[in-house]
Amino acid sequence: MCKMGKQPTIKDVAKEAGVSIKTVSRVINNQRDVKPETREKVLKIIKELGYQPNAIARGLRMKKTYSIGVIIGDITNNFYSDIVRGIEDFALSKNYSILLANSDEMLSKEKMYVKVFLEKQVDGMIIVPSVGAKDYLKPILKKMPLVFVDREIEGLNVPSVTVDNEEGAYELTKHLIVDHGYTKIAYISHTIGVTTSEKRYAGFKKALYEFGITPIEEIIKLNNKTIEDGFNATQEIIMSGYRPQVIFTSNNLLAVGAMKALKYYSIEVPRDIALVTFDDFKLAEGFRPHLTVVSQPSYEMGKVATNLLFKQIEENVIQNEKVVLPTKLIFRESCGCSLFNKNFRGGEKA
Repeated sequence: MCKMGKQPTIKDVAKEAGVSIKTVSRVINNQRDVKPETREKVLKIIKELGYQPNAIARGLRMKKTYSIGVIIGDITNNFYSDIVRGIEDFALSKNYSILLANSDEMLSKEKMYVKVFLEKQVDGMIIVPSVGAKDYLKPILKKMPLVFVDREIEGLNVPSVTVDNEEGAYELTKHLIVDHGYTKIAYISHTIGVTTSEKRYAGFKKALYEFGITPIEEIIKLNNKTIEDGFNATQEIIMSGYRPQVIFTSNNLLAVGAMKALKYYSIEVPRDIALVTFDDFKLAEGFRPHLTVVSQPSYEMGKVATNLLFKQIEENVIQNEKVVLPTKLIFRESCGCSLFNKNFRGGEKA
């Protein structure tokens, strides 16, 4: 054991574990050529001695900073915070830390943070790209590993992790038509030009056309971003003269805004107007009635995206892998299921 008051060194760890300094270094750097039992023994000694590797020296030696940059839309959005948790947990398993930034869906802010991360020499970046990011990101691909999460940019050879947005929106809309008989369906979507928005809207329209329903333009509101936008769009729909049977919002922020507007105008959900959304979130079950949603595996998206990034960092090869994860319908009371079935207790459909 090391002497009282003395910080343990890599040499102390090697001595206590009965291995070479080189083996301890391989364990610390998460290299594969170490037997599982040896790795476990070394990690146990590291914990017992309280050994802390010198991150700066390690980085200089390995020519890495052992950090990755993450740029998302807004950390206060449950969807993004769950993605970040997945990224952080996977990165931590690789002895990496993350640097987190919010773009607030502003291209200028996103570009600024990419520049900052390049200056800090992070080993890679995971980005939820803003509208118009293609041109400035293209030269970045030659400088460091990059992965997109939640969205992708056509024409860029970048690995990405998304969900089947079109199918998820299609299935929820189909449920509204087939199981409830709704034909007057209002739709409130988020930012135009974002692949998630475009694909969800496409899925919504696909279901309408499949069942011979013509979209009512007066109750379709595109290009909304905030809770306030959701409130205003819902208000316009209520005042339009084309009162819908149900409102479908394309993300959780817009759903919160819609719910606030419906409550403001004393419209009862789902008796007067039903409400559904794409995105499950912590408040969805807290609302009364509980919200019917298309749920996304956001935590898993973060983990998978980080795995794709480490493939590039460790193997130094860009694989244009496009991972599309499935969504899941969660039926709760807000769509009107409880009105048709008094014994309704909610459920899921993968």
